Amino acid sequence: MSLPPEEENGRRGSRHGRGHEPRVIRAAHDRTTAVSRRGREWVERQDPASRPGVAIEAWRRYRAVDGPLQSALLSLYVLVAIVPALLVMEEYLETNPAALANHIVHHYRLNGSTASLVHGVLVQDRTHELGSALFAIAAALFFGLGFGRVLQLVHARAWQIPLPARQTDQARYAAVLLGLYGLILLLLVQLTELGTGPSWARWAVVPGWICLLVVFFLWAPRLLMHKLITRRDLLPGAVVTAVGLVLLMLVSRFVMRFWVDLYARDYGGFGVVMAIFFWIAFSSAVIVWAVSISPPLAARRAAASTDR
Repeated sequence: MSLPPEEENGRRGSRHGRGHEPRVIRAAHDRTTAVSRRGREWVERQDPASRPGVAIEAWRRYRAVDGPLQSALLSLYVLVAIVPALLVMEEYLETNPAALANHIVHHYRLNGSTASLVHGVLVQDRTHELGSALFAIAAALFFGLGFGRVLQLVHARAWQIPLPARQTDQARYAAVLLGLYGLILLLLVQLTELGTGPSWARWAVVPGWICLLVVFFLWAPRLLMHKLITRRDLLPGAVVTAVGLVLLMLVSRFVMRFWVDLYARDYGGFGVVMAIFFWIAFSSAVIVWAVSISPPLAARRAAASTDR
């Protein structure tokens, strides 16, 4: 049966289109599918005890804990609860209100305009010491406990351990927060005593900071997880966290100047706050990533001991 001329022309155009443009699209789709299939097959072939297998499993754990979100939450809690406490501690340790800002400007070699913005953000007078202390206490009570909660949640998801909420957890969160405040206080004391000293003195304390951070990130997760994870299993993640945080501190000495300038140039004083926040976010990402890599490393060690 013959078709009307309009429908016949439409069918010819359809056949013509399928023969050219769709063929190119299908070829590209087939190549993409083949590459994706080969990638999945390569991933599935990796031995969990091998280095690629550990990296792949760490990435899976990082996705399981929703790593970017948890890193952002840690950064937010540090900014609203830890930074105010740092400023209050600095008020009572230093007689000069600009001491902390001066330390930062000197350490990171900030230029004139950026240095002025840093002073504008961090320098405060002595007329509201009580008010700032009360604000820091309130921030710790309302937001600071969230730091321990997020750390607990990340470990529970990464290790795939069901952990029901308990009333005693609030005390555990508070203990972790107090431990973190202790580290900050020690850092401020170091800045006060060694801030104007020789550079070799600051480098000499780096191994001590690595050891302290290893101890903290062994103690805090074990406390938060009710001792369901052994110290031996937590040790690799604690070492990675400590080394990563110290490396960030060392790298920041050389790049922070450009980092703060980049934000301050366009956003002024608020840009200084943004630069600080994003650098805190890098540190939080190190913490979450180190937690994600601990279970695969523990599994690799267990597999190696079984083979023996």
